[in-house]
Amino acid sequence: MVLHVLKSLSIRNFRGIRECFIKDLGRVNVFIGRNGAGKSTILEAIYVASAWANDSDKLRDSRKVDYIIERRAGRGNWASSRDILWFLMDTSRNVEISLGFTDGKTLDLKLLSRDDRGRVWSIIPRKLRDEMGRYGSYELYNYADSIFGTLSLSTISPIVPGLRDVFLKHYGDLAGFLERTLFIDSWFLSKPGIVEAKVWPRILAKRLDKVIVKMVREGYGVDAEGLTYMPLGGANVLALQLAETTVRIDDLGDGVKNAILISAAMLPLEKTAVLIEDPEVHQHPGGLASLMKFVLEIAREKMLQLFISTHSLELMRIVGKLCENMRFECKVFFVDRSSDGIVDVRVLEKEDAEVLLSLGLDPRFLHKV
Repeated sequence: MVLHVLKSLSIRNFRGIRECFIKDLGRVNVFIGRNGAGKSTILEAIYVASAWANDSDKLRDSRKVDYIIERRAGRGNWASSRDILWFLMDTSRNVEISLGFTDGKTLDLKLLSRDDRGRVWSIIPRKLRDEMGRYGSYELYNYADSIFGTLSLSTISPIVPGLRDVFLKHYGDLAGFLERTLFIDSWFLSKPGIVEAKVWPRILAKRLDKVIVKMVREGYGVDAEGLTYMPLGGANVLALQLAETTVRIDDLGDGVKNAILISAAMLPLEKTAVLIEDPEVHQHPGGLASLMKFVLEIAREKMLQLFISTHSLELMRIVGKLCENMRFECKVFFVDRSSDGIVDVRVLEKEDAEVLLSLGLDPRFLHKV
């Protein structure tokens, strides 16, 4: 079965990025660089782009655009703070995110500050506009709400019966890939209740909990026997069954807890993108290797494309070695941002990284070399 994934990504006027272009993306993509280089913003851009197909994040009970606005400062939404999504808060230019896929198709997406709903719109290619007949004057399409409009947004109209089929024919597979996109960040990992309420029933239905227990036992040296619900304060919380006792997920070390939450969130997915921000946090090297091995195995089995941001040289090496052993395509990208918001993203070959390290140079500081 052919899986069409992201091959290129272009970002303009989004948050701290004035302009960024990434080509030759792989099935596993690791972004490394100094603080403020734009690594997390690249993940956020993909997440926002996925709102074109599905603007609701059901795990977070939030619209995706609103979540990106509030996730770093804990406040604001599209209605009150949309300008923080724009480079230098200059809303006179549209936010533009272009996605190129391995089947040759491209989605050119825009955020328009004048849109009171904060929808992500795609530019309708001329070929499709010709197929739309008398509706060919419309220039924008939003798959999530099934509506189209003009660039000025002076006219917004529900899509007419049959016209949606035009978009399904050309973009249905890409929409399916985008609408299931998962974003795993520190906020998500601090909310085990999300997994307990919204993910775990699906895990239990297919007994995927056995797979997670095996990973915990082998990767973290914990005498885990099972995962269960434990009543506490009128609610049921997830707990790890050990040989002599049962421990709430909340009370486990962050390394084991995060491994359980990440794997639980990924296991029900297939044929989509998973964005993981700094998975090395609270992980010792052995546990990190076990977690990433499990993440890569899930990605290969479930046909997922991974985008991982990191500050860790250890993670870069671990993922590279694991992918080599698994014959899984992996790309490591060095990310650097200039003072005027131009983000340079270049492939860091394995040989290049090893040479730099052997010379005592840290690949995260290539901007100073």
